[in-house]
Amino acid sequence: MPSYNELWYAARTTKIVYMPRKLLETFGETRVTYNVVSSMEDDDSHVRLRTGLVKSARPLVLTPHYFRQQMLENFGDAAQEFLDFVMSRQDSMRIIQYGLCFMKQEYSEEVVGGSVADVADQLARAAQDDMNDVRGVLIGPDRYWEVSLMTFINALVKQSAPGNARDMARDGMFGLDRGVPAGVRMEIDIDFDRCDTLSKADDLGRKLRDYGLFEQYEDRFYALYTQLRKS
Repeated sequence: MPSYNELWYAARTTKIVYMPRKLLETFGETRVTYNVVSSMEDDDSHVRLRTGLVKSARPLVLTPHYFRQQMLENFGDAAQEFLDFVMSRQDSMRIIQYGLCFMKQEYSEEVVGGSVADVADQLARAAQDDMNDVRGVLIGPDRYWEVSLMTFINALVKQSAPGNARDMARDGMFGLDRGVPAGVRMEIDIDFDRCDTLSKADDLGRKLRDYGLFEQYEDRFYALYTQLRKS
């Protein structure tokens, strides 16, 4: 198990050679291609090149209830008390969550000739020529290359968040509807419309409970669930 210092050092030594100009989509899925170039021990003439895909789901607005549930395992009593105070100020709770999934089935690695800098620069030039592709090129340690990937993802999310928030605010997704962000209401309505199997109904019921909204939608969910059981 790597130590905290090892992971910290891996993150600090990561170099993002190319950051995509195109950011994460606000109202749709984004496919982000990455290239991680790493030096190899005892071989200065070759590098390891890892290529793969990170998929970012549509950013979601979270309810305070769901946010607090996610935080319970990570904070102590004092932090939870402070979070309860913040949650009581509903206008302060506008939280965006990005769903990121590491797609290992679309991951590959190879050993190529050249120096780390030359290979990374070549990849960056290729990425720069394709304005439609969301692609990052980075240099990171061979052993902890996934830390470098997470460093890049974090930078991409931070870069995208202000624009995503403006888009969502413009569409009224941060406005409150009976104490719940309008974006959450919109998301749940879409889930109800697309719920056509009992399996999807189980997922929907779980989401409503996680969001602390099951009671508000209980009658609607009961009607849907009854209909699906009969079909």
